[in-house]
Amino acid sequence: MATERRPPITAIDSSVIVAGVLSWHEQHQRASAALVALLKRTGKIVVPLHSLVEAYAVITRLPPPHRLSPENALAILQEPFRSRSVSVGLDGEEGWDLIGELARLSIAGGTSYDGLIMACARKGGAQRILTFNSRHFERLGVEGIEIVVPGETEEA
Repeated sequence: MATERRPPITAIDSSVIVAGVLSWHEQHQRASAALVALLKRTGKIVVPLHSLVEAYAVITRLPPPHRLSPENALAILQEPFRSRSVSVGLDGEEGWDLIGELARLSIAGGTSYDGLIMACARKGGAQRILTFNSRHFERLGVEGIEIVVPGETEEA
C-alpha cells in the first residue's frame, strides 16, 4: 500500500510576496509562478506576520506611480493569501528567545528581521521558505528548513 506524500509546509518571505503581487516587478514572473503553484496544491502555507506587514508597508510606500493605496494593498494581499494560509507571529517570550539567539549568532541590523521571519516559519512548522534573499537566511543557521529561490531551485 502506497502512502500519500504530503507536500512540505512552506513559508513565504516578503520578497516573494511583493514580487508576486506586483505585475511590473522584475521578479514577478518567477515569484508569481511559484506562488500560483503553491496556492494550487494542498498543504499548509505559512505567512510569517512580519512578511505580511513588510509586504504591506513596501507596496504602500513605493514611489509613484507604483504606490498602492492602503485599501488596494489590503485587497491585493488578502485575495490570494488570507483563506489559503496561516499567519504566524511570536509572543513576548518567543521574541526574547529570538533576540537571545540573534545575539548568540552575532546577528545585528536588518538581518534581525529575517531572523524574525525564520522564527515565525519554524513556529508554523515550515519545512522550507520561498525567498529571493537566500543569503540573508543562510546566515541564520536554517537547519531543517530548505531555502527555495523561485526560478532557481525547486518550485513550490
